[in-house]
Amino acid sequence: MITKKLGRKKEHRERTMRNLATSLVLYEKLLTTEAKAKSISPVVERLMSSSLKGTLTARRRALALLFDPNAVSKLFEDISARVGTRTSGFVRITKVAPRKGDGAAMAQIELLLTPIEQLLAEQTKTKVAVRKAKVTEEVETAS
Repeated sequence: MITKKLGRKKEHRERTMRNLATSLVLYEKLLTTEAKAKSISPVVERLMSSSLKGTLTARRRALALLFDPNAVSKLFEDISARVGTRTSGFVRITKVAPRKGDGAAMAQIELLLTPIEQLLAEQTKTKVAVRKAKVTEEVETAS
């Protein structure tokens, strides 16, 4: 697998990725550089996919990757239940303004935990609400 080196030696880079993955699972949202966000995304995607299986092997692999055992328990008990029927696309990367100090490209990486069905239902509810508001507005202006 080809990965970016991020200006670090192998051990430092691996520890950085493990720290980022642990923090992302614990806090569900991170603000980091764009390069780090892009490099941690596949790691977290694989971790989330294996957590949906819920097997002992998957739990042990997560324990080997994540630094905090609380993060593993949260991943397997809380997050995997909140994902729903989603099978992929667990991570969203959003670009934000550059960092003031050195101008580095920053990005926010977050876990997508709302089931797809719920997101679609919310979108249709908001569309219906907007349509109703427009209709009542038109009726009020017409009278």
